[in-house]
Amino acid sequence: MKEIAQCLDNGFPLRVLRFEIRECESKSQKGVWQYKFQSRHFVMVVKSSTAHSYLKADKALCAVSECVCWIAMDSLADSVKEKATMCSTNPFEDTETLEQVSLQSMENGGENLYSAEKSDVIGKLESELTSVPSDSEQPKSPDGPKSLLKRSSLGRLSSRLLSGLGKDGEGKREQRKSVNEDQSERRKLSGPESSVPGDNEEPKSPDGSLPTLKRGGLGRLSSKILSGLRKDGNAKQGLVKAVAEIRAEEVETPLKHKEPEEPLSVMEIHDLINKGVLEEAHIHLLLLKKELDSEASKTVQEGTQSELLRKTKDMELLCGTLRNKLKSIVKDSLNNSQDLLTNAVKIIVEEDKREHDPSYSEASCLKGPQEWKELWREAVQEGVRDRIANVPIAKREDNQSWLAVHLALLGKSIVDDLESVKTMVQKCYPEDFGVCNTYVASSHQEVSSHLQKIMQQKLEVNEWYALLNWTINCYESDKIMGNLVLKPEVNTEGMDPLLDKDTLENMKTNYITGLQVQLKHCLENMLNIESEKNWETKDEPEILNGYYHSEIQIDITEMVHRYVATSREIDTDLEERVLCTCSEELKHFSRHFNNTFMEWRTSSPNSALQKSLSIAYINSFSNIKTEMDKYKEKCPAQIEQLNNELDKVIQDLGATLLADFIQETEPYFKKLMTKRWLSCEDDFEKIMEIIENHSELYKKMKQPCFQKCVNGIHYSAVKGYVTQIMKKNYSCKNRKHERAAAKIKVESEALRSHFDDMGTTSKWLHSAALHLGDIVGVKNKRDIKETIQPLVSDFPDISKEHVSAILYFRGITKGPEKQAILQRLQELKSSPKAIVNRSRLLFGAIVVPKANACLPLT
Repeated sequence: MKEIAQCLDNGFPLRVLRFEIRECESKSQKGVWQYKFQSRHFVMVVKSSTAHSYLKADKALCAVSECVCWIAMDSLADSVKEKATMCSTNPFEDTETLEQVSLQSMENGGENLYSAEKSDVIGKLESELTSVPSDSEQPKSPDGPKSLLKRSSLGRLSSRLLSGLGKDGEGKREQRKSVNEDQSERRKLSGPESSVPGDNEEPKSPDGSLPTLKRGGLGRLSSKILSGLRKDGNAKQGLVKAVAEIRAEEVETPLKHKEPEEPLSVMEIHDLINKGVLEEAHIHLLLLKKELDSEASKTVQEGTQSELLRKTKDMELLCGTLRNKLKSIVKDSLNNSQDLLTNAVKIIVEEDKREHDPSYSEASCLKGPQEWKELWREAVQEGVRDRIANVPIAKREDNQSWLAVHLALLGKSIVDDLESVKTMVQKCYPEDFGVCNTYVASSHQEVSSHLQKIMQQKLEVNEWYALLNWTINCYESDKIMGNLVLKPEVNTEGMDPLLDKDTLENMKTNYITGLQVQLKHCLENMLNIESEKNWETKDEPEILNGYYHSEIQIDITEMVHRYVATSREIDTDLEERVLCTCSEELKHFSRHFNNTFMEWRTSSPNSALQKSLSIAYINSFSNIKTEMDKYKEKCPAQIEQLNNELDKVIQDLGATLLADFIQETEPYFKKLMTKRWLSCEDDFEKIMEIIENHSELYKKMKQPCFQKCVNGIHYSAVKGYVTQIMKKNYSCKNRKHERAAAKIKVESEALRSHFDDMGTTSKWLHSAALHLGDIVGVKNKRDIKETIQPLVSDFPDISKEHVSAILYFRGITKGPEKQAILQRLQELKSSPKAIVNRSRLLFGAIVVPKANACLPLT
């Protein structure tokens, strides 16, 4: 201790000398210097920077017992030296001496401790209680209780507390003077609000003197300890009671924290920042900055330039560490405690004011590469980005709906985070910060970036749809940003779109492209299934409600309706584009299907299966056409093109049925209008049987295709019948024409009756064979020219070659009668009434062969 006394003699006043075993961490111990000697820590709080330098340089302090030592402020060197000497020895050999000194101190009058000092002393007492052995644990000593107290650190503590009281009035006056000086310094550092009462604020007693020990102080603390020892006779119990009494009184007097006079070292400030003691670290940083600015403003000698640069660099490093710490706290606001966040916000607010309002404080602000508000916004942005990036996302191979699940979790995370900001984080900030708006803007921006990153992946059509649907329908709905729990702080009305038009258009294009590929793949699979299920198994198609049915129509229409409906939920533009895509793909599929089916048809020997499948597909494509017509207003051009293609497919399928009918009946039609025909009914009856079979088959065909097919075979049957007369294979001579005419009329009536039963609408065909029968049956050749007039009226497309062929069948091959009949035909065809109806061409479709080189059959 002689080095300390020497320091004091040289004019370095000490405000407080404090020795303790543990490290100093509480706010009341700011500006504490720590020294270690023989595995013990000794801490000294000093006022003078010169004394700091001395103590810092000379670390070989004398050993001091395990105790807490307080020395009252006293500028007299001898008095302080004496007190310092007392600290290194123990003049109190027993409790009586301790009590005597305590009473003497109370008579001389003791000055009150500051509340912070008082609390610190009490804390040391409490910690010391844990080191005092209990009654059962007290070690035996030949000297008895006095020796135990002598060796107790609490006994030494009381003695040193008493030694802090001056034996005369000088200590008291000097102490008050030091208090006033300290108060003045604190005002300079902390402003007018944080002041300590001085002389003019000290309450006076009735006699004008300062009160002694009335409101607590060193003397009262010592007396309470001694009183506890006298009454209880036990050191530990007396100390417990004394501490308890002082603690009870301390509640009534709020603690006043002293501002540090000098900053801590760089490493100590750095440790405070890392430990999260932000307010204290901030205060010391400001002091360090002020000290550095003061040194920089002075004329710096050449030899001290490097030291100033080193301090400046240390200051910059500390400021960077503080900024990073505050940024980390703000980033993790939703996980940090509100107290920690509040402390961080206080520093940000204060530094922001220092940055923009020089009159806010004399102390310089802690500048950095960016403004504090900007630093805060960046921290919020990064925190939101990290939370969005941490939303779980599965792999496609693990879950086909991975993106839809991820987007659902993302929406929930957004709502939960913004709700936490609204209910908890916002309370830690001043109102002018606009915390909710900042978090909403950051979330909006980061979600947009997150979605664009997802778009960079190779997505499938269902994933593009999930992304579109979440962006357009879910994000601003009451599920996420419009959620009631976020009202009214979160308002979507003023927000920009989550994705710009070009990005949305790109998403839609990718969705349409994927849809087109998927649609083509699905249609190809449908064709494969249809061929394997119905073509290869050779089973008759399914009959539904009396009609042949194919599942392919249900698969196609349901698929199209589903795509259109889901796209409509996003917007009408996407719906129209999906419709156009579906129409285009169906058009190509219909053509491809028809070609594939026709190839199979030519290679399949099963005629009955061919016909039934043709009818089933006629029904299916007719239904598809009907369903697609519902979208004609939204996509007219594409639907019209699709309908044309479907009509062509239906027409081709119907043509195959007609071709089947013609192929089946042609051998029997060739045997008509011959000599055998006059006496045989078998051939015509076979034709009627084929017509009946086709009639039953066509009943499983839906309208309007059924009507077209019935009219088609009606036309084909009449044409086939009439064509046999035009071939000139037989001439009715020797009055055989009467029998032929009668037979023609009977068979014509049979055809008319049967096709009427089938529901034909081509009734204009009924009279063709009847008119021929009338001409063939005329007895007098000269009267024939009068009977051709009804034939020409009903069938104006008849030509001279056709009439010549009819006359040949009648047995008129030449002569004036033939010329007269042909002349009459020319007159009738020249009449204005003889207008050819292009929809009723019968004879015009029949080719009359040239003159036959062979002799006619007789």
